[in-house]
Amino acid sequence: MADIITRIHAALPALRQWIDDQLEQHATQAQPVSSRGYKRLAQTYPAGLLNQSKIVTVPRVPFPPVDRMDLPEFGQIQRMQFGGITFLDTFFVSDGAESEALCFHELVHIVQWARLGPDNFLLAYGLGIIQAGYENSPLEKMAYTLQHNFEQGTPQPDIVVDIQRSTDVIWTQAAPIVRPQHYK
Repeated sequence: MADIITRIHAALPALRQWIDDQLEQHATQAQPVSSRGYKRLAQTYPAGLLNQSKIVTVPRVPFPPVDRMDLPEFGQIQRMQFGGITFLDTFFVSDGAESEALCFHELVHIVQWARLGPDNFLLAYGLGIIQAGYENSPLEKMAYTLQHNFEQGTPQPDIVVDIQRSTDVIWTQAAPIVRPQHYK
């Protein structure tokens, strides 16, 4: 485990640069999520979040080239075709895959990114995938569970606060493992 954590730390600058490049390349295509007019999202998430969060529609959802970042453990995920993916305050959706439920899911990730910051998000996300696989990784599992509740019509009153609290718990569990002093 220590080796992969060391390599994730080493890859963070390249990952951040790749993310920044993607966001810059697609900046003119990015639209506020609020522009989609999804009524249930507007009833669930604060207007400020929907106005500040951006969506970009692309032919294929981009994924970091982890195979070139000495992270072969994530190669299988790199080859998956996703309906959406989130980086910071922007999410990318594949042509024809956009739905209110997918936007809901990606907004969960936007709140997680904001709560943890880029490095801690990437560390916690990577650790979760290593330990539990993609769909069972804690940050994804949270998003899928909340999305399921949303699709079932279950009211989610303080959604942002709930996401932040759950994200804090995930980070509390991940931090001791991904902190540099732990694996050196």
